[in-house]
Amino acid sequence: MKQLLLAFALLISGLTYAQDFDDNWEDRSEKLPGYIITNKGEKIEGYLKRFLKIKSQRKVKFFKTLEDKPVVYDPKDLKAYKIGEDYYETHPYEGLSGNTKVFLLRTVEGKISLFDYYIRVEDDKGAEMTLKKDGNKEIILDFDGTKIQTEVLAVKDGDDYLKFASPKVLFSFKNVMSKYVSDFPELAKKIKSKEKGYRVLGILKIVNEYNAHFE
Repeated sequence: MKQLLLAFALLISGLTYAQDFDDNWEDRSEKLPGYIITNKGEKIEGYLKRFLKIKSQRKVKFFKTLEDKPVVYDPKDLKAYKIGEDYYETHPYEGLSGNTKVFLLRTVEGKISLFDYYIRVEDDKGAEMTLKKDGNKEIILDFDGTKIQTEVLAVKDGDDYLKFASPKVLFSFKNVMSKYVSDFPELAKKIKSKEKGYRVLGILKIVNEYNAHFE
């Protein structure tokens, strides 16, 4: 899934005031109830402020109470955090070796859990669209040629990782995935024989079927 990242600029009296939307989003967002889980396994309830997708992978701003000053944590400090309905866990994903830890958004929970990782990509399709004109004031929507691309990580039994964006998985899905779910032979056979609905685009179906089998 790809989503277009929007950056806003407000032009007033011929002067441009560019807003760093990604950096300042949390300043205008609400404090939402949630919790953090420390590396020692301690769950601490409180409030958190919403970051945008990519920044949420690298830090979290936590308030013990609504009146307290925030404490900022990064992935080396926590096992997980929850803000509103969104649950993030710390997993190795970035860097040349893929061992740099980040917070990943969990989209499926089960024996195999799925997590989304977001990355910016350039598509060279920058454009501007004027939303409103009022005298010498203009509000312009700036499509800066940047998109958000989603990669999916599977985590089986808490520590068995499978990165679906890796070339090995993309070019040999039936072999890699059938081995990954080999403890469910019937499902592994469907993947190995490339049955309809059990190929690379059927990841969600495969994982849901696997988890239901072990519930």
